[in-house]
Amino acid sequence: MPIVEYTPDRFDDVKKMASEFHRQMNLAHRPFVDYYYATRASCRLYLYFSDSGKLLGTLGRELLRFVHNSRELTIRVGTNWYSLRRGVGGELSQYSASASPHATGLMFGGSQDTLNILHHYHWIFMPGIRGYFLNNPCNAASAGEPWWRKASKSFLRRATRKKLPSFVARLPARLTAEVIVREEKEYRDDLLPTVSPFTFRFAPTAEYLSWRYNLSLSFVRYRLFRLIVRGKSVGYVILNDSPDQILLAQCDGEDASALAYGVLLSILEVGRNDLAPRTVFLVCSHPEMAKILRGFGFWPQRGGDYPFAFRTQLPGLDLAPDTSNWLINFDWGDNGLRQTVLDRANSGGKDTGEII
Repeated sequence: MPIVEYTPDRFDDVKKMASEFHRQMNLAHRPFVDYYYATRASCRLYLYFSDSGKLLGTLGRELLRFVHNSRELTIRVGTNWYSLRRGVGGELSQYSASASPHATGLMFGGSQDTLNILHHYHWIFMPGIRGYFLNNPCNAASAGEPWWRKASKSFLRRATRKKLPSFVARLPARLTAEVIVREEKEYRDDLLPTVSPFTFRFAPTAEYLSWRYNLSLSFVRYRLFRLIVRGKSVGYVILNDSPDQILLAQCDGEDASALAYGVLLSILEVGRNDLAPRTVFLVCSHPEMAKILRGFGFWPQRGGDYPFAFRTQLPGLDLAPDTSNWLINFDWGDNGLRQTVLDRANSGGKDTGEII
């Protein structure tokens, strides 16, 4: 059987394959799979079946509009790249590339196996993109650590985390006189910035935002905020809001510093009535924004740069090792829609696994 595109009637095949990996996978969550891979032509899941009809591999691809120095680029983001047999993953990758010949591949994050494959095929890894946590003083314990170290980490996390309203005092006193955010209930064109300080950024339309960061999805809760500086609308912030964690999903604006403060104000608004501490996560490569975030209390994730790799050199894009003027957001592809996040949205926060 040839490689085919996912349709809802094939969900049982996808779920069965996912169960063979013995880990949490969003491919087992039907509302997500049907919405993300079967409602928009630019986002598809490719399925590799054996001659006997068994599903042996999957690879999702989403085509995204980026801008580099005012030039538009189409970038193909890979998701859910899994295979049960050697060689299947490579065939899926080649198929995805040939199906979108004018788009350059991007992998943002990924398992160690995935990263090893990308290094083997000489993908271009971009440095300087870091993950930042608020209210996460130490990494979660790993399976091989002794019980006393796991216990000490658990205690440290509980003892040092703070409720989000307690961070309000860390904002500059005069900030709200110039920068405010206002929650919105729909995506409109006037949310989008008209100019940009960033040399490379994701530049979706309002129509795309209303699909990908839909404010009414059953499996994830997105919150949208308009960024207003001195009375002028200059951008937006979208947060992925779950009971025990907030992710910065996507944002854009006309000024880097104002955007960073807009992110902080949006986070505080989402957590305004929190009765317990919540972790916040985002990614950033912009030094000016990172300085503001760290001054507020964010700390870099352990382990160095967040994996961000291009399949080939992008036409017209200088891939010199400098991402300091790029705007990078975490919730691209399915990064903010991993199984643990989907479980949180439906369990009232009982799941405590981390997505990172």
